[in-house]
Amino acid sequence: MKKVILSGAIFFCAFSFAQTGSDRGSHGCIGSAGYTYSKIKENCVRVFEQEIKMTQIDQKNSSSSMAAIIFSDNKRKAEVLLPGENIILKKRCKKDIWKKGKYILTPTETGYKLEKDNIAIYQ
Repeated sequence: MKKVILSGAIFFCAFSFAQTGSDRGSHGCIGSAGYTYSKIKENCVRVFEQEIKMTQIDQKNSSSSMAAIIFSDNKRKAEVLLPGENIILKKRCKKDIWKKGKYILTPTETGYKLEKDNIAIYQ
């Protein structure tokens, strides 16, 4: 009987450990370890490890308050890593404004500001 209980405990523990980090996305990024896929870097990245970070302006409706920006080498594209989604914004002219649909990214004196529907949401 002890062997059966010990075998069951070992199997349960092994199964539990096998599940850790098994939430790989379609690009192989482990979400539970904080990774998300960056289209610009073509690799898995962590938002909190990126050089350019922004915080959410109105944190009342969200538990996650951090976003990051990754620029393409020529700075014509900006990938904004938001909680649950990544958005690629493009710069159409020499001005430092990146746009996509209702999103606008502009530089500020201290970093960058992301607006959605003309309302600042990250800075």
